[in-house]
Amino acid sequence: MNFFKVHIGLRTFKTGLAVMLVMIVYHFIDRPAFVPALAAVFALRDTWDNTMTFAKVRLISNAVGGGLAIIYYLFREYTHNADWISIVLIPVLVMLGIIIHNKLDQSVGIVGGMAAFLMIALTIPLDATIDYVILRVLDVFVGVLFAIAINRFAMPDEIKKVESEVVKVEQSAKKVIEKIEHKNDKK
Repeated sequence: MNFFKVHIGLRTFKTGLAVMLVMIVYHFIDRPAFVPALAAVFALRDTWDNTMTFAKVRLISNAVGGGLAIIYYLFREYTHNADWISIVLIPVLVMLGIIIHNKLDQSVGIVGGMAAFLMIALTIPLDATIDYVILRVLDVFVGVLFAIAINRFAMPDEIKKVESEVVKVEQSAKKVIEKIEHKNDKK
């Protein structure tokens, strides 16, 4: 087993490309890329169909998580950033988020939604305005949109078909080589 032999698959490449593009865009608009880059990683899947299916889940879960982050922010502002509000309200909002996901028949989005909520809620600076929270929610949607775009245009279906055929030819060649080696072993 060669530990250093590495295969960089297409999904790995597309994920890296999505993160790079998010970072470039956010560099030029002078905003942190953490939230949209992470959202792009979460949303990008192996195929276009899987990405679209998961993107729908991510958009719903981000809306739930983002809405809960806005609620948290408003309560935090109302209590003048009281320490106890985080300790009490965040767990209650996590439970509410899980309930909402289940009621929407989107249990597969619970982890992503609660990750979005916690990522936003736990990083809100004390001097932040509601704009900060809304921008973080939008950042999550931007990351998902980057994942959708990369998966749609970075690997068109025709190239996927060619890649599939190459794999079949590769497998057939390996079988032929194994047969030849097996015949040589008998001699």
